[in-house]
Amino acid sequence: MKPLKALIIKTIAIVLIAWIVLSLLWSIPLMHAVIGGAIVSLMIYVIGDLLVLRKIGNIVATVVDMGGALAILWGYLYLALGESYFIESLVVSAGIAIFEWFFHSWLLKSHTVPDERKMK
Repeated sequence: MKPLKALIIKTIAIVLIAWIVLSLLWSIPLMHAVIGGAIVSLMIYVIGDLLVLRKIGNIVATVVDMGGALAILWGYLYLALGESYFIESLVVSAGIAIFEWFFHSWLLKSHTVPDERKMK
């Protein structure tokens, strides 16, 4: 149940960040902000939180999440809207990285994701 709760919290936070930056600041349609945010949250949860965080730690997982969010969101917006929204995607990714730093700390402290570095 803990992983599902973590995924829901992460998805809500990332969709809110995407909505604020993309829709409110740059007038990108709400639908694309929500869809892009949801796709990003699912992808980086698996890659950053379940694979990287447990084995390497918070700093690397946060960098991986930011890079993944940038690539996924930029690609999605390009395919959906036919234009390059690199700066917008970069700003969203930076916001996601700030959130992820604290989210990763919570995941490790609550033992939602085991810290395999301490198990050796």
